[in-house]
Amino acid sequence: MSLSCVTVANCNVNTELKGTENHKITFDLPQLKLDANTYLPSSSVSENPDFVNFTETNDRRNDLSPEISTNSRYNRNGNYMILSPTEYYNSQRNPLYKLRLFVNGQEVYSFMTVSGRAHTQTKDRNRSGTEAPLPNGEYRVAKSTTRGTIAEAGDRFLPLTPKFETGRTALGIHYDPSYEKNNGEDGTSGCIGLKNRKELSQLLKYVKMYKLNTLYVEIQSRSGE
Repeated sequence: MSLSCVTVANCNVNTELKGTENHKITFDLPQLKLDANTYLPSSSVSENPDFVNFTETNDRRNDLSPEISTNSRYNRNGNYMILSPTEYYNSQRNPLYKLRLFVNGQEVYSFMTVSGRAHTQTKDRNRSGTEAPLPNGEYRVAKSTTRGTIAEAGDRFLPLTPKFETGRTALGIHYDPSYEKNNGEDGTSGCIGLKNRKELSQLLKYVKMYKLNTLYVEIQSRSGE
């Protein structure tokens, strides 16, 4: 299997988050430019969780940097998360989905994630037991984590509750301990899987800090629903 090249563009985007009229947070965000259908390898990061401040510019960020969304479907008010598709895959050919974090309607951070497995992407997403990615729709995000019911879900599992009719249950966000491993366990049973423990720690801190209690999943085309 041939792999496309990854092109890195050294540029900064100056972004402003306005909390109150007299309080403004400014942060510089480096951007990476990737060719379409590019294999996006796992980053080599420390397993020691370390909070990343929005006001710092460093190399401990996710593979894809934050961007301010201009798509009209993302123009919602308040704080929330959106799971959207990308054109990228990991080394096991599992599609990568971008988990986007919005504060005051502006995208401030993102994580590359997996949902389902490489061979379950076309299965019924509303039927239990398929291990397909979670279905499109609005979800309520729990305020605290619990221990996963299976080993692959880990000791920190953030439950997601669908606000619509579906046969899927026990959905949530956790990190995938088998990410890019050729052991048949790469991916999830339908949950959103972060690439490593450190990124999960970052996400959980952002969820708590900005009260990100709503998730919109928009990863399946309308024709496929």
